[in-house]
Amino acid sequence: MSSFPLCSQIFLLIFTFISFLSPLTAIENDSRSNLVLVSVAPHRFFVKKIAHDTVEVMLMVPAGASAHTYEPTPKQTITASKADIWFRIGESFEDKAIKALKNHQANLEIVDLRDNLDLISDPTHICMHHKGCVDLHFWLSPKLAKIQAETITQGLIAKYPEHADLYRKNLKIFQDELDTINLTIVDILKDLKNRTVMISHPAYGYFARDYNLNQFSIEFEGKDPTPKLLTKILDEARKSNIKTIFTQPQYSNKGASLIAKEINAKVVSLDPYSEDYYESLITIAKHFADQ
Repeated sequence: MSSFPLCSQIFLLIFTFISFLSPLTAIENDSRSNLVLVSVAPHRFFVKKIAHDTVEVMLMVPAGASAHTYEPTPKQTITASKADIWFRIGESFEDKAIKALKNHQANLEIVDLRDNLDLISDPTHICMHHKGCVDLHFWLSPKLAKIQAETITQGLIAKYPEHADLYRKNLKIFQDELDTINLTIVDILKDLKNRTVMISHPAYGYFARDYNLNQFSIEFEGKDPTPKLLTKILDEARKSNIKTIFTQPQYSNKGASLIAKEINAKVVSLDPYSEDYYESLITIAKHFADQ
């Protein structure tokens, strides 16, 4: 057992324990729980918009944590073992957790929200966590959010067909709202002259693609810049006339602070993982417009 990673040993121990729980608990877990798992908070917003109170939505990555490096707690994993569906996004922790959960809950449905999306390959991301160095912050595109909403709706209908009409009705409402949000963001950014945005963590690839922005990341492969790279970033920041650097609460902002001090830029913290999805998108757009 010592040859396995520590996290794998923990998962194995947890689910060995679960398998010996009382018959009553086993019966309870076999009944439909209407518990749905999502990896990040914006997708809890998506599911609630579509399903309303027909399901309970459990968030796997808590506020303030990095989805790229997160490991579920034993207590969280035991609760998650009662779920019917997991709407995954492609983070590495999901693979380990899903394998462990399926040992106990064979009927757990895995729905991949990357399906049918035009994904961005990005070498600035952590390749060990993102297969093929793919940007996984795809909820930050209202256009792609409409596709993700469709994927969520189909997954919910397959598991809970008795609510199909409600889910389809709510999907239409949600997608119309996303169209409105998109037009609002276009209007907010229409007069922006400097369309280069300097950020501490490369989370805005899809937002930048939608709204003709250039994402300039300080972090590279999940790490603060080396002295050599820092010099290059400073040169580019001055050329691009950067006046604001945008940081995130989930990641190190050391590099951003150093650069801001050198070029006399202000630092603004934004949280693209916020569950208040509409407000988050509008806040991001307004800050980018005011930089």
